[in-house]
Amino acid sequence: MPSDPVRAQAFCLRLPRHPLLRLLAVAGGALVLAGVLAMGVIVGTLAVAITAGWLVVRRWLGSRGHRRRDPSIIEGEFSVVRYSVGDALPPGD
Repeated sequence: MPSDPVRAQAFCLRLPRHPLLRLLAVAGGALVLAGVLAMGVIVGTLAVAITAGWLVVRRWLGSRGHRRRDPSIIEGEFSVVRYSVGDALPPGD
């Protein structure tokens, strides 16, 4: 099915024919693009700064009231496995 040229032109942005208006339209578009890019950089920087601050505060508040753990103690849940002769693996070659 061939593409319809009328529909293709509906999505195309037409610049004015006058050179000064064309320059103003392009400059305005570039200014809007630069503004959106700058807002993205500012919002991204704020998000990183807030997250870093949140992590620092959590670490600072989390270290209070905790005593040092003894490194010779291993915590965990253990269960005793009973050995029976039938469970043994065959000898290796």
